[in-house]
Amino acid sequence: MNRRDDDGGHGGAPALVMTGVSRCYGRRRHRVRALGGVDVTLPRGSFTAVMGPSGSGKSTLLQCAVGLDRPSGGSVRLGGDELTRMGGRALTRLRRERVGFVFQSFNLLPALTAEQNVRLPLRLAGGGARRADRARAVEALSRVGLDDRAHSRPGELSGGQQQRVALARALITEPELICADEPTGALDPATAEHVLALLRRSVDTSGATVLMVTHDPVAASYADRVLFLAEGRVVEELAEAGVRGPGAAAAARIAARMRALAGRAGAGAAPGAGPGVPAGAAGAHASEVAV
Repeated sequence: MNRRDDDGGHGGAPALVMTGVSRCYGRRRHRVRALGGVDVTLPRGSFTAVMGPSGSGKSTLLQCAVGLDRPSGGSVRLGGDELTRMGGRALTRLRRERVGFVFQSFNLLPALTAEQNVRLPLRLAGGGARRADRARAVEALSRVGLDDRAHSRPGELSGGQQQRVALARALITEPELICADEPTGALDPATAEHVLALLRRSVDTSGATVLMVTHDPVAASYADRVLFLAEGRVVEELAEAGVRGPGAAAAARIAARMRALAGRAGAGAAPGAGPGVPAGAAGAHASEVAV
């Protein structure tokens, strides 16, 4: 099953629409299919988690969604704009102005303070030096509980604090889409819970749209729905009734679906799918999208 999602009742045009998106690497005998005709729609003001076995295409989906990787086929529309037809400069500008990124590795600049790191997207857009911009950065840090650490550098902050700075940086431009790639992978459970609660709050109180790749059922339980990928296709979905609710119960349901998928993958993946997809295909873009 490679299903297409509807607007989900959130109203208005969707934040992101991916239609028939495929992505292949290599040629001939070495050709690897990372995505095979994926259809996904993200309603505005929604929180979607993407899960799947290793090599299922999760990170490739995220990268194609925001133009970090160019699909081999299909359409990607962010807020009505077709990304697959954009040139490199236009995509860079779009990511800086309309997409927020949260990475597992934080991607903060070590020489800058927390406030300066948060303000960096504004500076790259041609602003950031005004008193009002500095106030915005401090306000963004306040939203993640770090206004008292505005003048601290990353090396003076814990991992959880650095991730919250990264989240404040992602939120400062009020982006149409927040992409989170394993945002809690390097955090202890208590700190991860705090970061996930902040992402959830950005959806519930600010109307943000979040697309999160994760391997953690507990993290996925914070989402409105979970899309499960296998062999480059969306094979299953848990909608709001199956995700939101008591954390342990929701996480258990998600974990059970993941075990079933892993068992299926262990029985033998289709040729040309999954393993062999270049790891971290967007790695070269990390410094760009982090700011």
